Amino acid sequence: MEQELTQADKKKLRGIAQRMEPALSIGKQGLTESVLKEIVTALGRDELVKIRFNISGKPMLEMCQAIENQTHCTRVGNVGKTASFYKAKEEIEE
Repeated sequence: MEQELTQADKKKLRGIAQRMEPALSIGKQGLTESVLKEIVTALGRDELVKIRFNISGKPMLEMCQAIENQTHCTRVGNVGKTASFYKAKEEIEE
């Protein structure tokens, strides 16, 4: 069961993510099955994951939406070509 994050929660997570290095980089191949597996693994390990994209604008936002839908995580923010995603460990373990 997904728990909705409040704006305060998202703000706190964005602050943490701002100081993080991107854990993954999505390149020319786009959102492949192996990339999705890496995202799920990273979320399970760290809860908060920062991803760098090789695209920006609307295509990047569409890819972020696909990541959210396929991994059941929440995008807490994005700046430029990076986006941060969060999924609580208790949600992963269910």
